[in-house]
Amino acid sequence: MKTLSMALAAVLFSAGAATAGDLTLSLTTETSGGKIAIALYRDTESLRRSTGAVRTVMVDRTGPVTTTTLTNLEPGRYVVAVFHDTDGNGRLSTWPVGLPKEAYGFSRNARGRFGPPSFEAAAFDLPATGARQSITLR
Repeated sequence: MKTLSMALAAVLFSAGAATAGDLTLSLTTETSGGKIAIALYRDTESLRRSTGAVRTVMVDRTGPVTTTTLTNLEPGRYVVAVFHDTDGNGRLSTWPVGLPKEAYGFSRNARGRFGPPSFEAAAFDLPATGARQSITLR
């Protein structure tokens, strides 16, 4: 009976582990210092409104390429939006006309014409085995 319990526990534990993936991000920036703000979105509306991110983190810029991993994410389709917070105010600083002062980027290095790219242009699939995204902030 003890062997059966341990086998059942092993199966349940491995099934739970297979349902979460890790996303490793390599973020390239030119300006030194500051922090990098990361937001992870699962749908078009959340990305368009910049609300309802499933995960947000702020990491220190560690060099020209900063690498960080977001763990235990549900497999699915995501978009990553990032910006380099060089002035430390916690938000993307803009010029009076609304153009960003700070470098920013999106997964798949997608770019929009007058605003963020479409969800589909920046979206990628995150399987349970995990994924990597390299983003150059401009």
